[in-house]
Amino acid sequence: MGIYNRKPDIIIRNGCIVDGTGKMPYYADLAIIGDKIDYIGDLKGVTAPLDIDAHHKYVTNGFIDAHSHSDYTIWGNPEAVSSVRQGVTTEVVGNCGFSKRSYVAPEYFDHAGDGVQGAYEVPDYNVPKGAMAGTLDKAEKMGISINMAWLCGHNDLRNIAHCNTREVSEEQYKIMESFLREAMEAGYVGFSTGLEFEPGIVSKPEEVERLAKIAAEYDANYSTHMRDEGTYILEAVNEFLNVIRKTGLRGTVSHLNVKDDNGVPNDYLQKAMQMLKDAREVEHLNVMCDMLPTPFATGDAIAILPPWLYENGWDEARKILADPVGREKVKADSNRYWRFLQAGQWERLLFVQPQYSREISTTPFAELVKKSGKEPFDCFLDIVMEAPTMYDAGRILMQGTCFAEQTLVDSVVKDPIYMWQTDGFTTTEHGPVADATANMQNYMSMTYFFARYVRDLGAISIQDACKKVGMVPAQHFMLEKRGTLEVGNYADVNVFDLNALKINATFTEVNKYSTGMDYVIVNGVPVVVRDEHTGARAGKVLRHLPRK
Repeated sequence: MGIYNRKPDIIIRNGCIVDGTGKMPYYADLAIIGDKIDYIGDLKGVTAPLDIDAHHKYVTNGFIDAHSHSDYTIWGNPEAVSSVRQGVTTEVVGNCGFSKRSYVAPEYFDHAGDGVQGAYEVPDYNVPKGAMAGTLDKAEKMGISINMAWLCGHNDLRNIAHCNTREVSEEQYKIMESFLREAMEAGYVGFSTGLEFEPGIVSKPEEVERLAKIAAEYDANYSTHMRDEGTYILEAVNEFLNVIRKTGLRGTVSHLNVKDDNGVPNDYLQKAMQMLKDAREVEHLNVMCDMLPTPFATGDAIAILPPWLYENGWDEARKILADPVGREKVKADSNRYWRFLQAGQWERLLFVQPQYSREISTTPFAELVKKSGKEPFDCFLDIVMEAPTMYDAGRILMQGTCFAEQTLVDSVVKDPIYMWQTDGFTTTEHGPVADATANMQNYMSMTYFFARYVRDLGAISIQDACKKVGMVPAQHFMLEKRGTLEVGNYADVNVFDLNALKINATFTEVNKYSTGMDYVIVNGVPVVVRDEHTGARAGKVLRHLPRK
């Protein structure tokens, strides 16, 4: 490439470069000017204001989290501390059909975003025109420490249209289509569904297809938490593929896996994976999937319960749960989602986490059962019944042991159709955001990928691991000039010693950041230096504007 004679702002030298493409690591220096990578090669004799010695360390692409819910918490944690300290520089948010819910009350929103109204601070889904676009504008005005790309959620569109029934009026369709189009025009990267959750659970496939066609006009993505991840997973995958076939969208099956001993034949996961592979190889559909790393997972408590319970409102649902006869009927009709619970495997439920009770959220479920003196199912329903509103009930999380590690290794870790995701929320160690997200996964999921599967088990090489959080999601979500260490790309770069990565959060001491990142650079700006956040809000809202 000749002699380098420019004046870089940052030099990272003597490191082992893993560029995010899957190529073998190699040794070189890297120069950054402004927000871009300017040179990769030999920089002997060249100086810079910041000169980082990466001897005995990896220099990798910044990690892209293909599926998170940090849009719930970024408003009270614009520094995205728990994420960026794990090397995450970009997150795709608005998943599972939700792009309006917030775990942070508006009074705790960072004041740097004041003056711009986004959909997240509008109560009761009375969302005015402009609020979908305003969400991105507000994030930009506030400033964020990571890059974020938004999907527009189907469940929220239904709520905005006040539609919680199977049938949709033409007026309700027009409302949903109007807000979806506004989101696409503003630069949302796609459309997401959560068909196992209220109110999308009652929607028809034709409704999803009609809305997806609008996203297709903008050359966007379709991501789905499918209608079923258990007994009817194969039918659910086919429903997803039909959307892609009819629209031509790029598509993602969110957290594709089959929960262990969940009433589903052992080979259903392999069959579902093969359906996606056949769609790619035979039909040439651009479809992928993603999955979280840990045997334990987080889910919505209300997804276990039958939709008829709350179809007439939450007050009526509470009456049913308070009535012994009604409660037994609910128990008998709760064989969905985490089906192993209805089968009696309550020891696998680790925590139930309502936002309205910090004490319950941080007490192991087994202890709650013991204190209550009741059967586990009744203890669970008592907690859910305490939710004051449907909105609060919909925000009750549960954490449980859902997967077998070997299954994760054989599918998620090794198979190239999988991208890596955390399915979590960026959070803090203290304050309102920490109180609302007291969940171990939020502090360690990305670190777990590299510490467990790359370092400890050797189940995947460092270059293939970085590709799963680099080139693959960057191309799939059309995040231009992201995901790989190449000259001219945005300088999202990590510097770390793989052996130094450490998970500090535990089930009993949840709110603790992972450590081990020497540098995390976002758009050419150091955001983490030796495990300390610099305070820099160098991230960008990644707006998708279709090619003409």
